[in-house]
Amino acid sequence: MDNQNGVVEQIIALEWEMFTSVNEGEARASCQDDRVTFEGMRVAQFGQWSPEAAASYLEDLEAACLCGRNLAEEKYIHMMRTTEPSRYNALLSRITATSDTIRSLAQEISDILLEQTRVLFEDYPYTSGQGRPLYSTFDYAGISVETYQLGELLTYSEKTLTALKTHITELEKKGESLAYRILENTVKFYGYESLDKAEAATKERADKAGIEITFGCCAGGTCDV
Repeated sequence: MDNQNGVVEQIIALEWEMFTSVNEGEARASCQDDRVTFEGMRVAQFGQWSPEAAASYLEDLEAACLCGRNLAEEKYIHMMRTTEPSRYNALLSRITATSDTIRSLAQEISDILLEQTRVLFEDYPYTSGQGRPLYSTFDYAGISVETYQLGELLTYSEKTLTALKTHITELEKKGESLAYRILENTVKFYGYESLDKAEAATKERADKAGIEITFGCCAGGTCDV
């Protein structure tokens, strides 16, 4: 576990350097000065990866640094494919071309995690409703889980994607969800003992404020999936 923590720390250090240099020369976003939250969110994610997947992604980051790639910038450009198509086309030359295998693996993993997240939106609507909308069709309301997730997956190498898919599959065989584990890690960063505790507290606050949760998979409508 100590070695895993060390790998995650190295991942976050390299990612932070990439993240803070996005939009270099332009106005900085406030989140680019909030390293504490950045680290909390990324630890919540990578702390639940397998050692093999984490080590492989660290290799991706190190290789990117050697050739001057910024994987954070590439992630955001990939996301523009659905959020800002004209800008995406203008910036396309700044991202490394992805192979058909990488695109296929990224989409497959995204689909699995999206289904796991859909379940979380149903089981923990108040906690899940605090974040992004689920599907890319709701990108107009904020960048969706689907768009953000696929954009990031497309920056991973084939080796990392393969290791991550293996990890997700092995968890599912044991009846476990990677998306659940990451969300529970996230609420623990915010001081909650568990996802159930976070849901209860968030629901109580919403009830007191008279807020109705209609956000998520169906955005207030009916859902066929």
